[in-house]
Amino acid sequence: MKAFKGIEMWKNVSLILLVIIGLSFHEIYKATGITALGIISPVNESKWEHWKMAFYPMLVIGALQYAILQFRGNNYIFAIAAGVGVFLIITFGGIELYELLLGPSHLPVHVLTFLGGAMAGNFLRHWIMENTIDSKGLNLLGLTFIVILAAILTRFTFDPPRYDYFRDSLTGTYGIHEYK
Repeated sequence: MKAFKGIEMWKNVSLILLVIIGLSFHEIYKATGITALGIISPVNESKWEHWKMAFYPMLVIGALQYAILQFRGNNYIFAIAAGVGVFLIITFGGIELYELLLGPSHLPVHVLTFLGGAMAGNFLRHWIMENTIDSKGLNLLGLTFIVILAAILTRFTFDPPRYDYFRDSLTGTYGIHEYK
């Protein structure tokens, strides 16, 4: 791993940026109506569309770290993919668990699970880069996960399955084109 003197500070800065970017992504499509931005931000209030608030900001942070800071830890791409996976599991798994045990969730539950997912995903990302032996196989696995998830998120933006998880909780429609 290439040494980077400011990595401890970057861990905190990247977490703050991850939360700010993730939360701001919630409103990008609604504010602009630009279809291309709907690919990276929620186009409606379905649970599925909110996965984009974890996925794309983690990629942005990873790209910033790679390009600007020139910090490339071991298994860099795999670390980003694992961070995304943990972010998604904690955020959306937490919401589903809450709803299973306590009933409908509300905004504070969503925000708290998002913050918990961001912290855990960011921590895991850095832990992997600092504590694993570099592996082309792991990076290929991570890249495969990222590409497949990006393709699925994009596809389902335009034509999601017709299940409750993909339905807008406010309008009852599906996807960017508001299919009923």
